[in-house]
Amino acid sequence: MANGAAAAAGAGAPAQKKLKLKRKQQGGIPLFRWLTQNVFWELFIIACIIANAVILGYDAHHGGESPYSAQIEQWNMYFLYIFTAELILEFLAQGPKRYFSRGWNWFDMFVVAISYFSVSSLSALRTLRVIRIFRLISAVPQMRRVVEALFGALPGIMASFAILAVVFYIAAVMGTTLFHNDPGFRDLGASALSLFQLSQFDGWGETVTRLQAQNPYAWVFILGFTLVAVFAVLNLFIGVIVEAVQAAPQEEIKEELDELEQDVEGIAEAQEDAADVQRRVLEELRALRAEVAALRGASPPTPPSPVG
Repeated sequence: MANGAAAAAGAGAPAQKKLKLKRKQQGGIPLFRWLTQNVFWELFIIACIIANAVILGYDAHHGGESPYSAQIEQWNMYFLYIFTAELILEFLAQGPKRYFSRGWNWFDMFVVAISYFSVSSLSALRTLRVIRIFRLISAVPQMRRVVEALFGALPGIMASFAILAVVFYIAAVMGTTLFHNDPGFRDLGASALSLFQLSQFDGWGETVTRLQAQNPYAWVFILGFTLVAVFAVLNLFIGVIVEAVQAAPQEEIKEELDELEQDVEGIAEAQEDAADVQRRVLEELRALRAEVAALRGASPPTPPSPVG
């Protein structure tokens, strides 16, 4: 019996170690983890961020002439304390290793730290209070996905920007060479600024009419630049961003599937460990039965009782 219990305990040890390891990876205190992952807590934080944004906008609009300046300053401090308490609770809920491994937590700490600097009476530092509104991005999952998608598409965005810069430089050199007598194309800087205005269709007709008076074929240059820079390269730039944003939910679904796959693997391993424990217990029981049967067969026969 002792051997069977020892075997069962030895076989069950890996499953217990895996369970403890999984709990350790989750980290944090379960009570605070339940609190911070509660939908009511998330809605409360979002409401505080929006309310703080409204107060900051009202204060910026009315300035020091507002009769509620003292109350606004007091509420700003209240919101700052709430956001600081949120950081502490998130730290206790996630644990040090998991908390500092997430970039959004670093972003929240940076925003709250900047907010403490904005408590100063200097107007230049007080303007930093509006940075707190950026916390709305980290508080709303959909907004986080968009920002993460933009960072993921950064190589494609930079490549599109490089192509656009090359097109603008070539067009600026050509425009300066062809229309150097025009004030809008007297040098590379003025040409680049005029081309940027053309790409936004700002004064497009006026620029064409003005250049047509100097060169009857100016429309060829303007039309060619508009087609290449605006309808081709800028649309490519937008397409890269749209593709990245559309791919963000797929990446999130993939991560969730990976987590589910890990959970299923853990369950399967636990079932294998349990089956191994059951097999060893059955083997020990069979061995004990064989030993009991052997002991019974080797015992001497009982002598008959004397007849009275």
